[in-house]
Formats: sequence, C-alpha cells, structure tokens
Amino acid sequence: MINNLSRKLLGIAIFSGIAIYALFAFSLHLGLDLRGGARIVYSFDFESALEANQISESEYANKSEMVGQMADIFRERLDGSGLADIPIYPQGEMQLVIELPDRSESEVAEIKTTIGNQGLLDFRIIAELSDDLGLADEKKKFTDWMALNPEGSTKDFNKLSVAEGGPRPEINWHLPSEKGEAGTNLSSAMTSGAFPLLMLDYVRSDLATNEATSWHFGGDDLNYVGGTLDNKGMPAVAFEFSEYRKSAFGDFTEQYKGRKMAIVLNGKVYSAPNINGRLDGAGIIEGGSSGFDVKEVRELTTVLRTGSLKVLPELESESFVGSSLGADAIQTGAKSAMIGGILVLLFMLLYYRMNGVVACLSLGFNGFLLLGAIYFSQATLTLPGLAGLVLTIGMAVDANILIFERIREEWERGREVPQAYKNGYERAFWTIIDANVTTLIAGFILYQFGTGPVQGFAATLCLGILTTLFSTLVFSKVIMHTIVFGKNAPTKVGMMAALAGKKIIDFSKLHKLAACISAVLLSSGLWIYSQNANEMLGIDFAGGSTARVHLAKEVNISEMRDRLNGFQVTVVKSDAESTSGADTSKDFQVKRKLSAADRAAGISTDKVQGGKDLAQEMVAELQKSLEGLLILDDAGAANLDASFPQKSTVGARVSGEIQGSAVRALLLALVLIVVYMNFRFHEYRFGLAAVAALFHDVLITLGVLAFVSQMGWVHVEINLEIIAAFLTIIGYSLNDTIVVFDRVRENMPRRKESFKEIINISINQSLSRTILTSVTTFVVVSVLFFANRQFHNTLEGFSFAMLVGIVVGTYSSIFVASPLLIFFDRWARNKKVGPAPGSSMNKSHKKAPAKG
Repeated sequence: MINNLSRKLLGIAIFSGIAIYALFAFSLHLGLDLRGGARIVYSFDFESALEANQISESEYANKSEMVGQMADIFRERLDGSGLADIPIYPQGEMQLVIELPDRSESEVAEIKTTIGNQGLLDFRIIAELSDDLGLADEKKKFTDWMALNPEGSTKDFNKLSVAEGGPRPEINWHLPSEKGEAGTNLSSAMTSGAFPLLMLDYVRSDLATNEATSWHFGGDDLNYVGGTLDNKGMPAVAFEFSEYRKSAFGDFTEQYKGRKMAIVLNGKVYSAPNINGRLDGAGIIEGGSSGFDVKEVRELTTVLRTGSLKVLPELESESFVGSSLGADAIQTGAKSAMIGGILVLLFMLLYYRMNGVVACLSLGFNGFLLLGAIYFSQATLTLPGLAGLVLTIGMAVDANILIFERIREEWERGREVPQAYKNGYERAFWTIIDANVTTLIAGFILYQFGTGPVQGFAATLCLGILTTLFSTLVFSKVIMHTIVFGKNAPTKVGMMAALAGKKIIDFSKLHKLAACISAVLLSSGLWIYSQNANEMLGIDFAGGSTARVHLAKEVNISEMRDRLNGFQVTVVKSDAESTSGADTSKDFQVKRKLSAADRAAGISTDKVQGGKDLAQEMVAELQKSLEGLLILDDAGAANLDASFPQKSTVGARVSGEIQGSAVRALLLALVLIVVYMNFRFHEYRFGLAAVAALFHDVLITLGVLAFVSQMGWVHVEINLEIIAAFLTIIGYSLNDTIVVFDRVRENMPRRKESFKEIINISINQSLSRTILTSVTTFVVVSVLFFANRQFHNTLEGFSFAMLVGIVVGTYSSIFVASPLLIFFDRWARNKKVGPAPGSSMNKSHKKAPAKG
C-alpha cells in the first residue's frame, strides 16, 4: 500500500520533532480578543496635508514610505512607556494599526494622547497694524467668517483663498492654547480671540536676503528638549536649537526685536513673549497661569524629541477587550473544541470500529501538528481562530470518512482486504486534495483581505488544512499499512453498514421541486434582508461604536432601555444566564451606529459628535445614565474597566474600506476557484456550475440570517466574522460538490449511461459520505453555537451561519450544482459543442485518469 515507508516515517519524525521543539521553544501568541487589550487603527489625510503645504509632492507620491516613517515615530514615542515591542504595522497605504495587549482603558487613553500629538512646533512673528497688511480688515473678515461658520476652525479659514473670503497669503490665524499663557497676551481690539501670524513668504520678502528661507524654525531644528521650571516655579518645557541653527535664530530674533513671537504647537499658540533682544537659540514653553503638570511636560518633551508628524493621525477604529472577558472567551472556546472533539471521536469509534481507532489517532496527531504549527509560525490565536480549530476537526473527519467509504466500496466489490485499503486511499487522494485546496484558496484570500481576529481565523484554517492533509494522507496511511500488512492482518473490513443502501435514488425527478424551493428561499430571504439591511450591518460595515456593559446587579432590559432613552443607541442582552428571569441580565450590549450622513461624509471616529471621540462620549453618557448600577472599585468610584469590558469603534472611512475589501475577497475567491476547477477538470462548466451553487448557498444563508435576526432568535450582524463564515461556507460547500464531480469524472470513461444518469449514479455513490460528513460537521459546529448562543459575541453569528451553510451546501451539491452541470451539458450539445451522443464531455475526458 505504501512505497518508501521509511521516507514516510522520516517525514513523520521530522514534523513531530519540529512541533515538539516549537511547543517548548516558542510562546503562544493570543489575540487581543482572548488576551485583553486594545487594537487601534489610525489613518492619515495626505491630501489635506499636501494642500496645507505640510508635505511635498514627492512625499505625497510615496505615502507608504511616509506611513513607515510615522510608524517609527510612534515606536519612539512609546519606547519611554516600555512599549517598544508592541505590534505597529501598516494596513493598506494610508493606515497604521497598533495593538496594545494587557493594557487597561486608562493606559490606552494615555497612549492615544501621546500618539495623537502631532508635535508641530513653529516660531512665528505676530502681525501688527504697522505691517501695512490691512490688519483691521483682515480681523473683520476672520470674525465674520467664524460667526457664519460656528463649526469651522481657524485651519479651515486659513485654507481659503482671498477670492473665497480667506486671509491674505502673508497671514494665518491661530487660536491660543487652553493650557498656554498666550490668551492673557491677546489684544481683543486687535484679534478678537486669535493671533494673526506672519507666514514664511512674508518674512522672506521683508528680509532682503536670499537665505531667508532658513528662518522658518520648527521642532526638527531643536537639539535639546527637557523639563524645567518657569519664573513662577511651575513646570515648563526647555528647548535649545541645534548648533547650526542657533546663529540663524539669533539673527531672526534680532531682526524682530520689540515684536511678539508666537510659540505655536499643533496649530495653537502656547505663548507669545516679547523679543527684548537677540536670543541665541534657547527658550522655554510655559503652561500659563495654571501651568503644565509633570505628566504633560513628560508627554510634550517625548513628542518634541521624537519629531513631528507631518500628517495628523486620525483615529479610525478602536476595539477594547477586558482581560476577564478574554479569559471567558478562552474557556468557552476550549470547552467547545473539547466537547466537539469528543463527540466526533466517539462517533468514529462506534461507526468505523478498528478504522475509527486509526482515525482517532490521526485526529490527535493532527491536533498536535496544528498546535505546533501555530507556535512555530508565531500565528496569533484569536477568538475566531478557536472556531477555526473546531472547524479543522470537522474537515479532518471528512477526509477520513472519504477514505473509509471508498475502502468499503472496494471491499463490497470483492477486493481482498489489502487491495481494498490500497484502492480506497488512492481513489480518495485527489478528492481530498481538491476539496482542501479550494478551502485553502478561501482561507488565503481571507487572510489577505481580513484584519485582526479574522486574519487569526484564516491563519488557523490554512494551517489546519495543511496539517489535516499530512495527518490523513501520510500518518493515517502509515498506521493503516502497518495493520493491514502486519502479522495479525484483518480478514475483513470492520465497519457498520453504510447509511445509504444500494438502491439508486433518482434525484433528477426532484430537480424541478428543488428549483422551486431554492427560488422561494432566495427571493424571500433577499427580500427580508433588503428590509433590514441597515439594521443588520455591524460596526465593521456601518461605522460607529459599541460597548459591552457589565452591571453590579441584574436589571430588566426595559429598565436599561428607559435609562438610555434619547441617546440613539440599541440595547440588547449579552449573557445566556440569568437568575431572575429571561428579561433580566447583568450583561448588555449597547450600540450606536453612524448616521447615513456621517457615513456619506466619511467621518472618522475622532471627528464625530462635535470633534469628540465617539466611544469615549458614549461611555461617558452610559456612566451618567447608569449611575448606581455600575461596578465600583475599592474607593467607591465607578470601575470603568470592569463595567465596560469591551468597546469597539469604527469610522465611516474604514467601514467603507472594509465593505470594499469584503466584496473583493468574495469575488476573488470565486474567480480563483473557477480557475482551479478548470485546471483540475479541464472544463469551465464544472467550475461555473460549482460557483453558481456557491452564490446560491451564500445568498440563502444571508436570507436565513436576516430572518432569524428579525425574529430575535439569534444575534447576527453582517461584519467581518460573517464574511469569514461565508468564505468558509464556500469552501465547505465546494468540498461536497467536488466529491460528486470527482465521481462524475471517474464514471464517465467507465459507464455507458447518459450524462444525466451518470450524475445521478455519482450522487448515490457519494451519498453515504455526504450524510456522514454533514452530520459530524454539523454536530461539531452545533457545540460551538450552543456554547456561545445569547452571548452576542462574534462566534454566535459565525457558528449559526456555518450551521445554515452546512445544510444548504449539502443540499446544493445534489440539487443545484449537479442539475446545473446537466444544463450546461445539454446547452453545449444544442450548440453542437463536442460529440452529440451521450455527453459533450465524454470524449474530452475519456483519457483522463480516474483520480476521484
């Protein structure tokens, strides 16, 4: 049965050794949804930065390089917090992702403040009436525009051209900082709350020297930044220019002696001291009458030392998971995998007996290799990744069932035991390869287009496919070879009777009925979804914020909704257990989506609701409205980390990009599957029939999800996890279809029946395998679903979508893909493509080897 047995044993030994080494040498990387912490995504508006002359055309053309430079600045800023090794990586061309494991919400807030500080330091001369710039008219123009545009900013006004009512090119307007002392130096008669600052071009024209461009001084020119005290003894920031800039700064201050020089940080004027004489390159930034505190001085010096961000980072999405919630997720996921695994092992032992023992050993070895691969590759294990582990069990069982059912067929045909086992493994080989490769395609696409936890699922799924192939086609085969060709070799194939008998069922008679059922399910499901599409969109796709609320005591959901009435939020239960009744709970999920107008405007999370962080604003509202119900700390104050263990925020721009990525992922997966099917079957018709069935499966699953969501039976949102479920359904359904199509390909050169009859025979031949695989996978995923039902986490909707997909995928392989293949054959014959008798594909495949 096996040639080169020693090579197979050597391969098993090598991979086992690598797995053992990995388990001891490496640590397991848990995702933030299991470990606890925050995941933050920042984007950069390069177009606005280009318009404001903050970056050059060449820098704009190399946005990816600039994002990399800003990632380096982020790392330097976080280095002082002991966070130098945290993952900071680009996502696309204009985004940076920062992962902060094991951090509390207050620590994450401090980190966001440090990162979000642009660090743009400028030294500008304040314009005066004597500059002959028509300052009185400029002041009126500015105050009138601000009165007409109360939501506007000085930055917006400075961008306007003179023709649009904006300032002269020589002047920009800047507000004083709330922290600085500049506000006390303002002349209300002059500026009405803002400083008119001379721009570089005007300074250049006023200085009769060609080197005047070097008189623009910023943070990049500083050699030293550190903490100090001002003349009042309050904390301040001391700075000193680099040696090669000191002289220029001295000339600059001497030129403007007697004038006010504004020290501008991030567009706000912190101080505006008089220049009483030449300054040779040093000074301080004061905190005004209230002064800086030590923490603010430390943050400001860190920002100025690490350099300025030429493009201001905008918070686009944020998710936070408390450590206790992560521990609960690990416990639930591990329990699901254990129960599902035990049920599958018991079934294999009872149904396949001695062969079931081999299958159990193979499944155990598969789990060992998969865990070793996760450790070795340093892949991140996420909550959906745990679902991938459970799904791997089902896929590994399917491969074993395929082999055992083929062995049964060979035995029933009168083959001797050794020959039956040899033929069984050989005939199942390419079916297993085809089925797993198509699922691997879906997993690879998901990894490329997914983010965060979804990538964790894809990584686990892909690694699981590879370990399943090795454990089934190598490890299992070696053990079976040792048994079958050993001294005490069995004299018969010990299995229970096949579920599907020898009677041939004419499925073709049911094609019209099945077509009607599919049409009804498709039309009604899509109609239900269309009526609830916006409500079903998750934060990933709609944008907005969601928070999980954990209370100190159980309350009725109607009381929660009454307390939060008027805040435009949706409130649902989050836990599955309640001691007081079905409508009471300690756990709730509160969700606020962006409005359609916000989504259309592409608003980021830090610009919604008047410029406030959407998640922070919602938590503040919840804290006020739920006073008396929240968990308290030892000091009697609300414990925000315990009361709000999970939060997530996604901006409109990111949600739009996620939708586009999801659609591209689905379409690309389908295209690649058609290409692979054509490569394997030498006919596009096989691929087209299979992909048409996949559209059928995904759309019906979507309709069912919309129905159960509307009825309130299952909490389902259309988010990245559901897209992962759709891609997995595609792989699973295609698995079923390929098993049937492989039988069709195998039977065509051997049988004389019509193509329609060959398909019917092929379905009957693979029916026992189809039933067994569907039932075992359904059981495994059912355990996952019931372990997460009513917890309103990502696995509840994911596992339910998988359950629907398993049923629909099994149905479509018999009643959708196969009839479509018959239709394409008939259409080809009517178009006179291929030979007229029998099938248009018979001759083209007559010489194809029987690999199914």
